[in-house]
Amino acid sequence: MPFFYRRLAPFAAIFIIIQTTIRLTLMARGSMEIDITAQDALNILAHGLWLDIATAAFVLIPFTLAIWLVPARIWATQTGRYVEQALRFIFIYILLFDSVAEHLFWTEFTTRFNFIAVDYLVYTQEVISNIVESYPLTPLLLGIGVCAALITWLMRKHQPQGDAGFGLRSAAMGIYVLATLGLYAASNTGQANVNDNAEQSEIAANGIYNLFYAFWHNEISYDRFYAQNGKAKTEADARALMLEKDDVFEENGSLVRLIRPKGPEKHKNVILVVMESMSADFMGTFGNNAGLTPNLDRLAKEGLSFADAYATGTRTVRGLEAVTLSIPPTPGQSIVRRSGNENLYSLGFVFKDRGYDTAFIYGGYGYFDNMNAFFAGNGFDIIDRTNFKKDEYSFANAWGLADDDVFARAIREADKSYAAKKPFMHLIMTTSNHRPYTFPEGRITNEQGHRESGVRYADYSVGKLLEWASKKPWYKDTVFVFVADHTAGAGGKVELSQQKYHIPMIFYAPGFIKQRTYTPIASQIDVAPILLGQLNFHYRSKFYGEDLLHDDDEVPHAFISNYQKIALIKNDTITILSPKRGIMQLTWPDQKALPNGPNKKLEDDTIGYYQSASWWRDTLHRVPSVIK
Repeated sequence: MPFFYRRLAPFAAIFIIIQTTIRLTLMARGSMEIDITAQDALNILAHGLWLDIATAAFVLIPFTLAIWLVPARIWATQTGRYVEQALRFIFIYILLFDSVAEHLFWTEFTTRFNFIAVDYLVYTQEVISNIVESYPLTPLLLGIGVCAALITWLMRKHQPQGDAGFGLRSAAMGIYVLATLGLYAASNTGQANVNDNAEQSEIAANGIYNLFYAFWHNEISYDRFYAQNGKAKTEADARALMLEKDDVFEENGSLVRLIRPKGPEKHKNVILVVMESMSADFMGTFGNNAGLTPNLDRLAKEGLSFADAYATGTRTVRGLEAVTLSIPPTPGQSIVRRSGNENLYSLGFVFKDRGYDTAFIYGGYGYFDNMNAFFAGNGFDIIDRTNFKKDEYSFANAWGLADDDVFARAIREADKSYAAKKPFMHLIMTTSNHRPYTFPEGRITNEQGHRESGVRYADYSVGKLLEWASKKPWYKDTVFVFVADHTAGAGGKVELSQQKYHIPMIFYAPGFIKQRTYTPIASQIDVAPILLGQLNFHYRSKFYGEDLLHDDDEVPHAFISNYQKIALIKNDTITILSPKRGIMQLTWPDQKALPNGPNKKLEDDTIGYYQSASWWRDTLHRVPSVIK
């Protein structure tokens, strides 16, 4: 029996050492942004060691099976020793590859592996292409191989001798299985939490553990894990919260509101651009002095701009969900990625009900993140990379076609609708402001491959869109909307911080939408009702968002989330719901303890929004939007 564990021990030691090294190097990187004291470092290493041990039990299963099934006399042969060395090399190579991957992932998201990494594993073509285009892959892989070979060579003499019968090996295997099950039952991702500091907790986590956890928990049941009130109270609270000025509910118990503004509807065209990773921090309007976004800054000055708007989440699909369905971010994965998400009450159907040509235009492959299926099932025609002919674009990278080429196609689609005497509504998703930050040569002077270059090119493309559109006969009857899908990152010291969700939100239509800067808080889910309010639409609504310019009886508010934690920002307070029915309230945006203790009304408001939104499969189905 001791022989069994002596042969397994080198693999376990390698795993623990490499995982600890990852943690130490991330601490070294993280210390540039956060203060890590000696006590913090010890806490991080202690929490991390426990999760490393729990993870090791699972990672080592293939090797325990080999030790169990193969007699020691075979391992003692020259061939057996070569096989064991090869296994060690492969094991070390995989762990070193994981180390590099975790650091690259940290650079992008400031987190260890999580559900985003799970999604990326599903879409291997885009992800592998992105990696090849973003990093010197061949030198990295060769370097990892050299390091793995060196470590394997240094360990060449650590090959335990001895033998044990199959019965003893089986007994040892049985103990190992029981220990592994015990570690599984005793461990969870929450054990990485250190000092309520998001970044320190991320460093303490084990990326491999997180990866498998996220794989099995990609959709989270609100009723099972989150604070809730009785169904009747939640329905009543949701109705009261959703009711806007002069609205009425269609029937008792329904969440369908009848919105009847004065005057006729204005069937203007709409081009709604959802911009990849366009943080408010990049704009001069919000204090950036680098001059990255002259076009967006001009639109913010000349159009209707929202100074304190927030994305609902940290992924593109969250942003698309928010602007299309106008619903708070339910725990887990976005509705865009879930089953049963067709024929929902959507912005696409509102326009389609009025005879508009509606299209989702995307320069990438729309099967990514289930976007094509979602938009096709909710009122949009699909135009993605597969619909572009080779002479219609000048550049493409792993994520999609160049933004200005996609905008040029949108212009051509608008011309078709105008020629057919039909209004149009285009929802365009951009891709260029994403690693590897590459685009056609000659568009801007900046060197490619950097975030700032991606931002400059994205803004350049916005300028080209408006330049081309201004020459068209339909321009004067078109509303342009620019909103980010999410910011450039959502990690940091504070888990749900202001900076990591603050986005631009701009409505622009010269001669139609008056210039104004709206300073109270606003949410991404407000885009749809604000747009419909500007068009004076009379419609049945299931939207949770508010037409902030016409609703003066409700306190402005916003919703933000990070997959497991969901929050309402209202009355200078953030109320956070978390698994295990947790509720936390802090001041906003500085996130300190409330001076007067918990606010029960805000807790009920938060539960009312999120609990009712979690019923979306039952409540969000499509209804005719036109009021006859």
